[in-house]
Amino acid sequence: MFLAFMGISEGAIPFALESPVTAIPSYMVGAIVGSTFAVWLGAVQWFPESAIWAWPLVSHLSVYIAGILLGAVITALMVVFLRHMMYRRGKLLIESL
Repeated sequence: MFLAFMGISEGAIPFALESPVTAIPSYMVGAIVGSTFAVWLGAVQWFPESAIWAWPLVSHLSVYIAGILLGAVITALMVVFLRHMMYRRGKLLIESL
């Protein structure tokens, strides 16, 4: 989460490499839902930077942050749902330590 606030998206790469079938579609849907929600309610990002230090340049900052949170929740729920479905179908093995 800290990396995301700093505008660094590479923190998601290990999760995408571990399970690309569940992670990549979930990331895409979460990003689409969150950004569409924010833009639909009037948030405009005037500076091409997603890091926290560019947030003062965003119009309707509360809507922008709500879009980020909505996208994160959608992504998390979708990853959990898809991984659960794969586990139930026997296509995902969970190893205990």
